[in-house]
Amino acid sequence: MSDPRSSLWRRAARTTGRLGLTLGIIAISAALILAGRSVLAQRSAAVTGPEPAAVTPVATRPIEMTDHYEVTRRFSGQFEARQETALAFERAGTIAEVLIRDGDTVTQNQPIARLDTRLLEAEAKRLTAQRAGLEAQAELARRTNARQAELRERGHASDQRVDDTSLALAQLEAGIAEIDAALTSTQVNLGKSVLTAPFTGTIGARLVDAGTIAAPGSPVATLLQDGAPRFRAGLDPALAEALTLGDPVEITLGTGTRTATLAHLSPELDTMTRARTALFDVDGPAPPSRATGEVALTQRIEATGAWIPLSALRQGPRGTWILLTVEDGAVATEAAEILHVQGARAFVRGTFTDGTEFITGGTHRVVPGQPVTAEEALAWAR
Repeated sequence: MSDPRSSLWRRAARTTGRLGLTLGIIAISAALILAGRSVLAQRSAAVTGPEPAAVTPVATRPIEMTDHYEVTRRFSGQFEARQETALAFERAGTIAEVLIRDGDTVTQNQPIARLDTRLLEAEAKRLTAQRAGLEAQAELARRTNARQAELRERGHASDQRVDDTSLALAQLEAGIAEIDAALTSTQVNLGKSVLTAPFTGTIGARLVDAGTIAAPGSPVATLLQDGAPRFRAGLDPALAEALTLGDPVEITLGTGTRTATLAHLSPELDTMTRARTALFDVDGPAPPSRATGEVALTQRIEATGAWIPLSALRQGPRGTWILLTVEDGAVATEAAEILHVQGARAFVRGTFTDGTEFITGGTHRVVPGQPVTAEEALAWAR
């Protein structure tokens, strides 16, 4: 039988051997790690590191504060003749002839068209003949009345007889007066059977031909008055209030521009557009009637702010806008509110002050707090 003490010592010896071997391996590993770190540190020290990043250059300009801004608004309208009339007969009838064509130039009182007047002429002849008959009867009545008055003076005729002849003469004279009135009416209708130009101008359109049965007031042709045209436009009431008669404006149309002056401003608002109608006298050659154009009006709005390019603005949170500025060599931010946009620029107000250097463009390349180098920007469109 083996000794229990010797077995215990053997186990203790084996355990101690294993522990010593483990500690030796750990020591060797630690030494190798330290040696590797030393080698890596030496190699890292021998390698040249990257150069520090260059400071980003940005284009800046100083803010120029102002107490107002101007807004140019354009209103559409059309050119028209000073007078445009639809020519028509006052009475009904058959049109016998039309004496004009589209585009003809006519003078004042020049005949435009004529109605068939044969019935009126026949009526005038009938009335003339009837008047002649009544005139003959009236002459006889005058002579009879004169004789009866003479006989009464001699005592051979009664007062009743003289009164009868006087009244007969009065009736005939009344009949003659009635026929004269009818003749005058017929002559007036004959005159109204010829349609004439009320003023010198150009025929815009011929609307009927000979043989047409014209109703009273039915247009035969349109007449445009010659001379400088007018431009009609509906204006914003707020802008119209600032205008006075004679103010110069510029009207733009397809063939260029025309200068004009305000000739008339309606005192009431148009019921459909809620605008005030303005008429402008146009200088220079007349464009075609009803040609369209635009009148430009400038409105001054009192507000403290500055004009900046849209490229200088950055979208902020919740619909706000941010203006990037340069302060002490670093990017800073200022709050901005857009009051008006015109082309590639905007009029804004905010927390900035006059003279503050702002970044004019390329705001996506920098962030607040980033060091930058400010360079003066080229002039931008104002």
